[in-house]
Amino acid sequence: MWDPDGLIVAPATVPGRGIRAVIRLSGSGLDDVLAGLFVLPGPLPAAARAIHATLRPDRLGAEWGAIGVEILRWPGPAGPTGGPLAELQLPCSQPLVEAMVAEACRLGARLARGGEFTLRAFLAGKLDLIQAEAVLAVVDARSPGELSHALDRLAGGVGRDLHALRERLLDLTADVEAAIDFADERSPDSLGESSAAFWGGVIATLGEIGRALEAAVAKVESRDAGARGRLPRVVICGPPNIGKSSLYNALVGRQAALVADEEGTTRDWLETVVRGDVPGRPGQPGAVEWLLVDTAGVVKRGGEGLDQPEAGLAAAAAEAGIAEVGRAEVVLWCRDQGAGRAWPDEVSAPPGATVIEILTRCDRGLPSSDCGTAIATSATTGLGLDRLRREVATAVAALPRFGGAAERIRAGLVGALQALTEAEAIATVGLAGGPAEEPLLAEALLTAIDAVGMVTGHTIGTELIDRIFSRHCVGK
Repeated sequence: MWDPDGLIVAPATVPGRGIRAVIRLSGSGLDDVLAGLFVLPGPLPAAARAIHATLRPDRLGAEWGAIGVEILRWPGPAGPTGGPLAELQLPCSQPLVEAMVAEACRLGARLARGGEFTLRAFLAGKLDLIQAEAVLAVVDARSPGELSHALDRLAGGVGRDLHALRERLLDLTADVEAAIDFADERSPDSLGESSAAFWGGVIATLGEIGRALEAAVAKVESRDAGARGRLPRVVICGPPNIGKSSLYNALVGRQAALVADEEGTTRDWLETVVRGDVPGRPGQPGAVEWLLVDTAGVVKRGGEGLDQPEAGLAAAAAEAGIAEVGRAEVVLWCRDQGAGRAWPDEVSAPPGATVIEILTRCDRGLPSSDCGTAIATSATTGLGLDRLRREVATAVAALPRFGGAAERIRAGLVGALQALTEAEAIATVGLAGGPAEEPLLAEALLTAIDAVGMVTGHTIGTELIDRIFSRHCVGK
């Protein structure tokens, strides 16, 4: 059973070369674990502070020596996660990081789940849902533009606007509920003494809130203009030198990737926005769009058709390609006609991703046997490309559209605007002397509040929470 106050630990920096590595711990019992790991300079302070410590000689210090560690410690609810939190800054040694995490677990901590630190910050009210999703966008950013958009969301600009609008809606709803409960004693300090003043005040307030919501939508649209982070990622992958870049060029419609007969020609991932028609939607060109990504060949030690030394630039390019597969919604797995159908151990498509198997370079001869569900293609003759485009477009069109912060904001604000339109129609009838429908007005306002709450995280189900935060990196 998940304990929101239990002590969790995880590395917060990725493995690799550097000067410092960071490990995070959060939860009850934090100080006991710190005392078990380090020789501390004295009693722990009651306020947030940086502390210099060394490894305890009777524990990790017996093997590693008196290594110095900087501890940034927040002792209470004022910390970033709403509870005790410590960030350990230590020399960037992966064996040392692993040893320290293992020792913390022996002392009572457990490994954090993906996104659990961010989830705790969200549940404690330190981040709203938009900012929490922005943490993932910052981690995933692959260009200056994507990073700028993600940092903008993390700063809370849109979130602050929506929180203020939600407060105004709550105030208005409270006034309407008061008008229902005290129909004969309407407060002159709220919406006016007369029926006309009451309904006129409601309409004026609804108009102000509606314009503010429209401005928020425009702000989201302007910030996301040109941003590609929300587009579904369709990733081409497979062994080296089997025609992946030629296929990429054919699908893009131009010579976007360098093509050569030598292995390792692609040294980095390339990406291009592609638009396609969905079958069954004739006459609607560009019905869906996606981000098509070309990757370097997957290399590994051993394996049919994949033997290649893992060293230097080729290995780094292969690792980048494998990472791109891990971010994909649709994977185009390419192989030669005679190659085995099994995936190499190094490649893992995300849960729920659609995998489309492709036979490349079939202009050199059609498959001699049944190729199963694989699509036979040729970038030279165009064989199978139309079918491949249709299948990709179908897979993209079937993807859920609530995955990104921008999509969630738009959906929530559209729902809120629709509810406000209904509320304004009810108020207009009241102002014209029609039936007084304060209960229907209150219901419409509550619908708008719920719609905005879905954006900010005030109204959200546990299943959706799990889906959002499980996409975050461990240690974030």
